[in-house]
Amino acid sequence: METQSEKNERRFIKLIVGGTLGLVFFITLAVIGVHFFRQWQERHLVRVSAAYLSGGDMKAAMLTARRALQMNSENIDAARLIAQIADRAGDKAALDWWRKVVGLQPHNIEDALGLVRSALRANDLATAEKTLASFDDAAKQTAGYHAASGRLAEMKKNPAEAESHWAKASEIAPDNLGYQFQLALIRLGFNDPAKREAAQQTLERLRADPKQRTAATRALILDGVAHHADVKRMQALAGQLQSYPEATLGDRLLYLEILRQLHDPAFDEYLKRLEREAISNAADLANLLSWMSGNETAAAGIEFSKSLPEESREKWPVPPSIAALYSSVKDWPGLERMMRTTEWQSHDFLRRAFLSRALRGQDKKFPSEQEWLAAQKEASLQPQSLLMLARTVALWGWENETVDLLWILAKNDETKLEALQTLYQHYAKKGDTSGLYRTLIRLVEVVPNDLVLQNNLAQVSLLLGADRERARKIAAELTSKEPSNGSFLSTYAFSLYANGDVKGALQAMDKLTPDQLRDPSLAAYYGIVLAAAGQKEKAREYLRRASEANLLPEERALIAKSESGLN
Repeated sequence: METQSEKNERRFIKLIVGGTLGLVFFITLAVIGVHFFRQWQERHLVRVSAAYLSGGDMKAAMLTARRALQMNSENIDAARLIAQIADRAGDKAALDWWRKVVGLQPHNIEDALGLVRSALRANDLATAEKTLASFDDAAKQTAGYHAASGRLAEMKKNPAEAESHWAKASEIAPDNLGYQFQLALIRLGFNDPAKREAAQQTLERLRADPKQRTAATRALILDGVAHHADVKRMQALAGQLQSYPEATLGDRLLYLEILRQLHDPAFDEYLKRLEREAISNAADLANLLSWMSGNETAAAGIEFSKSLPEESREKWPVPPSIAALYSSVKDWPGLERMMRTTEWQSHDFLRRAFLSRALRGQDKKFPSEQEWLAAQKEASLQPQSLLMLARTVALWGWENETVDLLWILAKNDETKLEALQTLYQHYAKKGDTSGLYRTLIRLVEVVPNDLVLQNNLAQVSLLLGADRERARKIAAELTSKEPSNGSFLSTYAFSLYANGDVKGALQAMDKLTPDQLRDPSLAAYYGIVLAAAGQKEKAREYLRRASEANLLPEERALIAKSESGLN
């Protein structure tokens, strides 16, 4: 028989084993509980962050989403929220966050489109193009893909490609009125009467939709003004536009400008109304004063600014708008007094620039130069300050000073792309081919995947006879990549012509379609090649068309030489 001692021992062992198993079970439950609690907490934080974002509290949304991401660095929903918040805030880090999102979930089309849209906002065309190219065939059949591709084509200044993509997006998603609006906007820019009429009809139809009416009406007005449409019709449209609750101050200023141009008796009263409404909002007040400085009402603007409460006059960005009023009427002593008696704190570099202008206007050369040097020195501490200074003096027509500042900005990673793009526009407007070449060399380094920039560099290089071998290589590569691109074909043909291969140049140019040859700049090069090939009558036709093109001096010289050979 079992003794009492053995029974006690067995009971003790059971207690030990049972206790151990119970402890293990408890620990397991605790671990599982903690795991599920953390998951719940992550989901809860993401939901709270999304709620904050929908309510417009981006700071709270960002802090909450970051807490979720700290708990789990691979929480895709938290990373996506941070990317969206950064995009909405205009934060340059948005692009990196979208890259993280796509890295965590590489086959999600919407996330990839989020990356593309962020890249386009950051003007990073290379990233947008590369991401879109990575889409599979199924993804390339979606409306979102075509919408993003349409936006990219617009930014690359390729309206025909943009139209094709927006048309496809509208076809795939016929109920998306935003796509229809974008398609109409593109078609308004064409010379084709049928496309323009269709675009105008679309915009008229979209005016019935509360979400589209403001943008559609605005587009019709701007197009009508550009094409000298019936002024009374424009006035009626602008009157409706400014009456919409969602209309901006810019829309109201558009109506005011039409009233001014028509010498409408309602102008004075409407201006007074805008003055009363703008006093409580510094940004609106600055915009109104800026409008007055450029629309023959600067003197009235100065008197209005004198009636403002001191608090309103000193709130940024009102001070430079008031300074612009004095500049507009060339009241240099008045501007000098204002600049010497005010403080612009973090924007003091701009005050010194205005003071320099006031002194220059009074032929006080030396003190003007001193203030200008001081303005540059203070602005150089921050790239964005230097950029603001460059934009300001550009409006004054200080070309040399603007160009000098832009080349300084072109050395800074934060501002170099905008600076180089502005320099490109400056040299193109002046017809400075050497300046264009210098700028394009840098632009191609900054945006190496932009094919249009590469083509422009090749063309300008050939015109100047600079590094022709590289230019010919670029032209050949671009034509190989996009054989139907008219601009690329034209540059390639010109590279052959410049190398003495007139026959090859003509064969390349003959691939251009009749629609492409309606472009005066392409017609110019076709005429040059035709003249060199001895096809005089045909050359005359295209060289005449070239007179409508905005050409560089070297291009005009080539046309003049070709025309002289036709006599």
